[in-house]
Amino acid sequence: MGKIFRALVTAVFVAGILAAAYFYMAVTGKNQYAHILEIKSGVPLIRSLQQLPGARSLPFRLYLKYFRDGGRKIKAGYYSIQGEKSVIEIIDLLEHGMDRIFKLTIPEGYTLEQIVNHLEKEGRIRREKFFEALMKKRESFPYETPEGNFEGYFYPETYFIPENAGEDIVVDTILHEFTRRFPPENWPDKKEFYKKLIMASILEREAMLDSEKPLMSSVFYNRLKKGMKLASDATVNFVFHYEKKRILYKDLEVDSPYNTYRNEGLPPAPICNPDALSIEAAWSPADTDYLFFVAKGDGGHFFSKTYKEHLQFQNQNKKNQNTANKNKK
Repeated sequence: MGKIFRALVTAVFVAGILAAAYFYMAVTGKNQYAHILEIKSGVPLIRSLQQLPGARSLPFRLYLKYFRDGGRKIKAGYYSIQGEKSVIEIIDLLEHGMDRIFKLTIPEGYTLEQIVNHLEKEGRIRREKFFEALMKKRESFPYETPEGNFEGYFYPETYFIPENAGEDIVVDTILHEFTRRFPPENWPDKKEFYKKLIMASILEREAMLDSEKPLMSSVFYNRLKKGMKLASDATVNFVFHYEKKRILYKDLEVDSPYNTYRNEGLPPAPICNPDALSIEAAWSPADTDYLFFVAKGDGGHFFSKTYKEHLQFQNQNKKNQNTANKNKK
């Protein structure tokens, strides 16, 4: 009996040693990470941590519960988990707020001014310092920036930026994304690229449907070839900071180089920050003879070759809408 007891004690002791060794290796051993982790407020911590590989393992959960007070010191927010890290290092990072980041989403068609307003409102930047940082980039940035105008280069994307980043880092992060997507060596004619970027910005603001961007592109290029004015409402609305829900006839008289009802050719600079589909459409317009388009009221547009067709559709569409409104009553 004594031998059996000693054997059991020995077995338990050895198992305990092995379990402790396994636990130690599990929490100190390093794995490669390349993750953006979001700790959500009001959501159980373990659920947020499940985004990380290995966070569901027993050693991870035991270490968090019994050695780190259940993670009570971890605050909500975004964290960048990069490189080789152990469980202990990850929890240290989360508790001390190291590598904490903030999320910036730039919607398609936003202007630089709208982006700056948002960042300033969130307390992420100081406006004056931000534009100073932009001016520092003029010489090193590989694309055209006439008079320091960076409109068009703030690519619509979700960015994760260090929590305490200065204006220089915010600017570098966003502009780096543009040059990553559009490597300057692939676009040797920078003046031509800038013209296409201006066109892309107009398409971004005019088109509701991505499928119509190449068609709209063909309309604008066809008008340019014939010496016609672009007559884009979007360029006029840019003058009014896109605060107008509808452009009226009186608005078309505004004195601005961006008013393409009064001025020939492209406006002097982009009118927003376009996405890749708009830029692609600016470079590869559809092959059409269209010279006009008008909104149908359902998000799409009617395209026509002649002004007569253009007017006929407008009149008929207006009658159809009036009939539909009467039927609703």
